[in-house]
Amino acid sequence: MPYRRLPKTDKARLRSLGQAVDACIQNGIYTNVLPHDLYHKAKNFLERFSREVSIYERSIAEQSSKRRNNKYDAALKQARMYVSHFIQVLSLSIIRGEIPRSKRSYYGLPTDQDSVPPLVSESALLQCGENIKEGERRRTAEGGIPIYNPTMGRVAVVYDIFKEMHLHQQQLQQRTAEALENIAAMRPEGDAMILNIWNIVEGHFANLSQEKRLRECAKYGIIYYTRTDRKKKSEEDD
Repeated sequence: MPYRRLPKTDKARLRSLGQAVDACIQNGIYTNVLPHDLYHKAKNFLERFSREVSIYERSIAEQSSKRRNNKYDAALKQARMYVSHFIQVLSLSIIRGEIPRSKRSYYGLPTDQDSVPPLVSESALLQCGENIKEGERRRTAEGGIPIYNPTMGRVAVVYDIFKEMHLHQQQLQQRTAEALENIAAMRPEGDAMILNIWNIVEGHFANLSQEKRLRECAKYGIIYYTRTDRKKKSEEDD
């Protein structure tokens, strides 16, 4: 005996609703299987849900592509190298007595050591990059001689390129999270709507023979399974 099961994935939800909406218009004529208000609600929901799913899928694809992009990795490597080299030159200048050790605090660096802070994480690199830009600005504003090889101008160019790429990554992640949140919030409404549509459609074709009823109901997106191929059909739906 065939049985039905509500869609379990977003693609299956879209497919079921899309079939129901499309089936309401046959040869340019409204079929009257679904009430007009339900048809328009389903059509509107389908458009909104489809848009959110598309935004999510595009964001995921772009985010993954950016992460695989060698330009991002190269920008990260360059920024880490220039920030590290600048701090090393600063430390050497302090050791030579050219810059007072107390000035390390301007750069967000401890004054009791000359080591480069760990720049393994991107967040640490971003924080350190901002600190040394501000530190160099503050020290030179007080009359200090600018550090050369590398100059802060060169460091800032390399660092800002990476920062811009990283910010774009963060924006993609935020967009992905928002789309996923919107989709999750819409699923209960979509499932309730699909269930309502299925009940109405099955009631409309209740007087037909089983074969014809199943065929007509399937046009409106109702998903039927048989016990013998339940596993196979489940995999297709997912």
